[in-house]
Amino acid sequence: MAGVTAARALTRAGLRVLILEARRRLGGRVYTLRDFCSAPVEAGAEFIHGRTAQTWPDVRAASLGVRPSPHKRDVMMNVGDGARWLPAVLVSPEVWPAFSILRQLAHAASEHDDLSATQFIKRQGYRGRARTLAEMVLSSHLPGNLEDIGIHGFVADGVLKLETGNDYRIGAGYDRLVEHIAQGLKIEYGFVVSAIEWSTEGVTVGSTDGRTVAAGAAVLTLPVGVLQAGSIRFTPNLPTCKSLALEGVIMGSVVKVLLLFEESFWPRRLSALFCGIGPVTLYWNVFYASTVGSPVLCAYCTGSRAVTLSRVSEEEAVDRIIGDLRNNFPKAAPRLVAWRRINWSNDPFACGGYSFLRPGAAGARAQLAAASTGKLFWAGSETATLPIAATVEGAFTSGLRAAEDVLRAVGEHLKC
Repeated sequence: MAGVTAARALTRAGLRVLILEARRRLGGRVYTLRDFCSAPVEAGAEFIHGRTAQTWPDVRAASLGVRPSPHKRDVMMNVGDGARWLPAVLVSPEVWPAFSILRQLAHAASEHDDLSATQFIKRQGYRGRARTLAEMVLSSHLPGNLEDIGIHGFVADGVLKLETGNDYRIGAGYDRLVEHIAQGLKIEYGFVVSAIEWSTEGVTVGSTDGRTVAAGAAVLTLPVGVLQAGSIRFTPNLPTCKSLALEGVIMGSVVKVLLLFEESFWPRRLSALFCGIGPVTLYWNVFYASTVGSPVLCAYCTGSRAVTLSRVSEEEAVDRIIGDLRNNFPKAAPRLVAWRRINWSNDPFACGGYSFLRPGAAGARAQLAAASTGKLFWAGSETATLPIAATVEGAFTSGLRAAEDVLRAVGEHLKC
């Protein structure tokens, strides 16, 4: 999304632009499947976050219909006593001590010393199901362990806005938005980058099969997991500010298991089930508020849960998930028709699902975004700070920002 957005903006400004794409498709971690059931299902990014997302003008221009996926209404939770509707969970006195968590997070974010999520929970003294609820607030979106999540970064990244707003799915598939933005752009597929030479004069990019492309400027949109893997040689080496920024960002593990059943066994109005215990972080009812009849759940696993499910066979992973669903819906008899596991950490062009910040690394995204490497500029969801980091919208806005960086730097020199 960052690449096509930057390329479109630069093309419209009159520059000659080429997209170098490692895959045989566009979109990166926007990946829509059309061979799983009777309608498109997202194997990667799933949502437009909120009614103010900056991608909405393109969604409308492409005539893409959407359907809602609320975070508060039609939601169930399991905080240790089975799946219950959200209001029933919140009226339980056992979770009341965690009611002030949003205020306490805002206070902790204003303090000089950053805390890990583990330290924050310990300081607040949460116990039992109140602790489980607090852990869900801090880790149901971020794909990491509590000791790795920094509170300053959590708040600065806009995670609370994401967790309390409404989401929307694109009925025709998220990839249709990417394709709309990419219309008319020049793309070279199968170009796996192995080397980047950068200077104040220009950039040369080399591929694993020996191809090279030289340009007056380039926008780098590689996921931070790929950069951290060390498979790309930079000449000269990246400056210390970039290296330190990369150390402050963690590319978290994400596994999605798509499950198609003979019929739905969950409540008709269920949008999502958030789990404080068990092998799955949350379950999405994929066709909530849709006329599509396919009964599909997405078992969404992050952090250590994703790592655990990625270490067993796909069949074993599915068995564990079905057992968990039976625990959450004891009267159900799930009859599974098809499934598919998508492990983003095993994807060589992603090396993880999406990113979050370590304790003490709240400024890392701004450092990654900074135009500090000559005519090599930086974009991608990991470089986004507003409105919500590490999202499709974040990638979109980062592409616009990087295009502005290029135009300021090159002026008239690269015009056709």
